[in-house]
Amino acid sequence: MNEHNSQLEIQKKVFERIRGGGAAHMHSRTYFVARIALTAAVALLTLAVSAFVLSFIVFSIHESDEQFLLGFGSRGVATFFALFPWLSLVADILLLLLLEWLLQGFKIGYRFSLLSVFIGVLAVSTVLAVVVDLTPLHKTLLDRADSGRLPVGGEMYESIRDSHQDQGVFRGTVTSVQGSQFVITHSDGDHDADDGTQTVIVPPDVALDFSLHVGDRVYVLGSLTNGVVQARGIGVLTADQ
Repeated sequence: MNEHNSQLEIQKKVFERIRGGGAAHMHSRTYFVARIALTAAVALLTLAVSAFVLSFIVFSIHESDEQFLLGFGSRGVATFFALFPWLSLVADILLLLLLEWLLQGFKIGYRFSLLSVFIGVLAVSTVLAVVVDLTPLHKTLLDRADSGRLPVGGEMYESIRDSHQDQGVFRGTVTSVQGSQFVITHSDGDHDADDGTQTVIVPPDVALDFSLHVGDRVYVLGSLTNGVVQARGIGVLTADQ
């Protein structure tokens, strides 16, 4: 029924244009084949880039250990959303909308609602993103960025391991433990402002269900006061984090 209505609508527009003195241009089969091929190529490229961006969002959250923030109360949740890669998410949504618009140019695009096409495109993009996430692609690009061998997108990857001290986030390796106080040292290889040593104090109202040891890698949410971090939440990283 929708296909019949679409044909009637096209015929109506053609007749109106002829009555108005306009010309109805005819195109060769080669033109339509080339147009379809170009649209399909752009759609596939857009889908691939969208899957890459979506998988990067997941990779950056895991590699930066920011998922720990969700377990640090309301402040941790607020900090998580403050550090969330919103720009990448907006870029991915725009890519999905572009892909949806391209698919509407095909005959099949008129048989489904815009919402249905968007959900379908999002589902395919998500599946592809999972596949990309299973590969060492992002890890390889991160290593290249850390060694200064990634001229395009290098800053995006390098920011993943930043401590974000301005947001109250600190990370590093425990070098000493004395009661409720311990020292961490952080270096992500780029010799920037977040590299160095921090003294962390665990206040009495912050309960820990684990013991810290020298050599542990930790993720700390806290406030820096007079050169000392007052911790509000601490997570111990596993060997693969």
